[in-house]
Amino acid sequence: MGEGPGRQRGPRGPPSSGTGHGVGKAAGTGTRELSTGGQGARRDEGRSRAGVVRMVKRSCPSCGPEPGGEEKKGRGNPISVQLFPPELVEHIISFLPVRDVVALGQTCHYFREVCDTEGVWRRICRRLSPRLREQGSGVRPWKRAAILNYTKGLYFQAFGGRRRCLSKSVAPLLAHGYRRFLPTKDHVFILDYVGTLFFFKNALVSSTLGQIQWKRACRYVVLCRGAKDFASDPRCDTVYRKYLYVLATREQLGVAGATGSRACDCVEVYLQSSGQRVFKMTFHHSMSFKQIVLVGQETQRALLLLTEEGKIYSLVVNETQLDQPRSYTVQLALRKVSHCLPHLRVACMASNQSSTVYITDQGGVYFEVHTPGVYRDLFGTLQAFDPLDQQMPLALSLPAKGNNRYGQLGTGDKMDRGEPTQVPLCACSLCSTRECLYMLSSHDIEHHPAYRDLPASRVVGNPEPSPGAGAPQDPGGTAQACEEYLSQIHSCPTLQDRMEKMKEIVGWMPLMAAQKDFFWEALDMLQTAAGGVGEGPPTPDS
Repeated sequence: MGEGPGRQRGPRGPPSSGTGHGVGKAAGTGTRELSTGGQGARRDEGRSRAGVVRMVKRSCPSCGPEPGGEEKKGRGNPISVQLFPPELVEHIISFLPVRDVVALGQTCHYFREVCDTEGVWRRICRRLSPRLREQGSGVRPWKRAAILNYTKGLYFQAFGGRRRCLSKSVAPLLAHGYRRFLPTKDHVFILDYVGTLFFFKNALVSSTLGQIQWKRACRYVVLCRGAKDFASDPRCDTVYRKYLYVLATREQLGVAGATGSRACDCVEVYLQSSGQRVFKMTFHHSMSFKQIVLVGQETQRALLLLTEEGKIYSLVVNETQLDQPRSYTVQLALRKVSHCLPHLRVACMASNQSSTVYITDQGGVYFEVHTPGVYRDLFGTLQAFDPLDQQMPLALSLPAKGNNRYGQLGTGDKMDRGEPTQVPLCACSLCSTRECLYMLSSHDIEHHPAYRDLPASRVVGNPEPSPGAGAPQDPGGTAQACEEYLSQIHSCPTLQDRMEKMKEIVGWMPLMAAQKDFFWEALDMLQTAAGGVGEGPPTPDS
């Protein structure tokens, strides 16, 4: 058998030791020639990708040879895919679609390792986003980047009308995944995972049938870079979203006498209509924030900023004067939720015009309620509402079921839910306006599921009365909850831990604002007076 440019021909049967040119030719011609038997048959370059997968799976070392292959005449002994150079196998696999790479990696242990290599995902990522440069962040930067860009998408569904179909927006090629988005009066803003903030100019238009649809000819513009988060008026009516507040990191020149520059966080305010920056406030370099939300009226707009350590700071601006050419100083103050509950670490927050919700890293939920109407909707009474102390954090017990009276759970019906229900599939965040429901998709392999079992202190209560027992002696399970609280305090090893646990429990209890302030101040006084006394586990009599 000679090796030449023409088709190889030779006797049937297994190849001799000196005629192993089938594998060598495959290494030199890419995907053109792959041998699964002793014939060294040439494969056409136009073979479909699915055929390549089937061909490679046939010789999978974990799965063994193809069933019945040895009984077929003229096939010879199968050659394992492990005889191919690893670089060649990775190169072939990188031409497959992402879903086929994932499916192939689920067939056996060998292909799971091959399909999970960074070399495969680097080629896939460069094919999906040719302009994306190598990123140093993340445990698996290339696989994470490829999946972020493969799954990114913004879908919307217009309210009203007979048509209930989803529409997809135009994706900017420069965006590295979709991290957050926000629709305003005229545009749609999208933040990617490298801190670039885009806005789509005049993206939504009305069709002849009265439906809201995406304008295919819309163009996207880069608003700014180095952005961490952004926010606008929290009301669902987009006509109120005149300004866009962007939390960003900027290089600032050093102080007088110092050389170089340092990174400082700042809040930049842009007109949503034109993208023009009208206001900027810069913070001290020691302050580092990761989230911003707005609350309140335009004349008393409060900006809430969440630090990396889980603390909440706030400042107040008059939004009606932002476009005037003048400068003034704003005061940054610690929010009451972080002042009264210093042991709590806030993980994220959300707001509307008259309330704010804080979610801690331990799964706790605290509310700031600024109007009596919202307070009544949440707690069913105005007994403990204090209009002079609107920043008091109120612990919200997790409900036993989700109220879906108006279809607000997004399940497509009006049935209440007593357990977590997935809605919708593959959506990482939702946003609703008066006109549309927006769904953002961009899967991050480093993002862990947020759901976990409820803590024991939130499950207690609401016991079922026994038949014939009449009215329950413990409505709401108050005594059982208190026993659980005492058990938690007893399990704390030190006095400091017991004090912090007691402060947390006071925040959970449905007390009036003045009562909570009293208990927190009293606990601070006792903790200060005790000093370091009381170390060690509590005694049974304590």
